[in-house]
Amino acid sequence: MTGDDRADDGVTSETRAHVQPRRTRKAAADAPSTDAPAGAPEITEDDDEISAEVVEIHQGAVGRVEAGELTVTMGAIGAARAERIDIERGALGAALADEIEISQSVVSSVVAREVELGQVVARTVVAVEVTVEQPSLIGVLLAWKVDGDVRPIVDWRGALAFGGIVAVALALFGRGRRDA
Repeated sequence: MTGDDRADDGVTSETRAHVQPRRTRKAAADAPSTDAPAGAPEITEDDDEISAEVVEIHQGAVGRVEAGELTVTMGAIGAARAERIDIERGALGAALADEIEISQSVVSSVVAREVELGQVVARTVVAVEVTVEQPSLIGVLLAWKVDGDVRPIVDWRGALAFGGIVAVALALFGRGRRDA
C-alpha cells in the first residue's frame, strides 16, 4: 500500500467502503421505525422513559418506567411506577407500586402496599406489609406488619432516641445563641 492509498484520517480506501455512518440518538429517534409491531410501547430514547402495560427488561437500564407490570432481570431502573414490580439481581432508584418483589438487588426507596425482599440492600422501605425471606440489609423500615428475620439499622426505638438527642442538642445550642 502506498501513501496515496491512505486518507488523512488513517482509514485506508479499502476499509472506507465498509464504514457505515453512525446515526445520532436524535436521528435514530426521528427516523420512522418499520420494525415495531402495532401496539408496541412508545420509547423515547432522549428521555429514557418507557410507558406500557407490561415491561420486561433483561440486562438493560431505563431512567423511568410507568407500567401495569414491570419485570427486571440483571438491570437497573431509575424510577418505577407500576401495579406490580419484580426485580432479580438488579438496581432500583425509587419505586411506587401495589406489590413489589425484589431479590438479590440494591434498592434506594420503595413505597408499596406489599413488599417481599430476599437478599436485598435497601435504603428506605415504606409499606403496609413487608416479608423478608432471606437476610437483607434495610436502612429505614416503616411498615404496619413485618414477617421474617429483620434487623433494620433504624427501627422506631432508634428513631425515637435519635429524635430526642437532636431535640436536646438543638435546645442547648439554641439557648446558647440567645444568651450571646
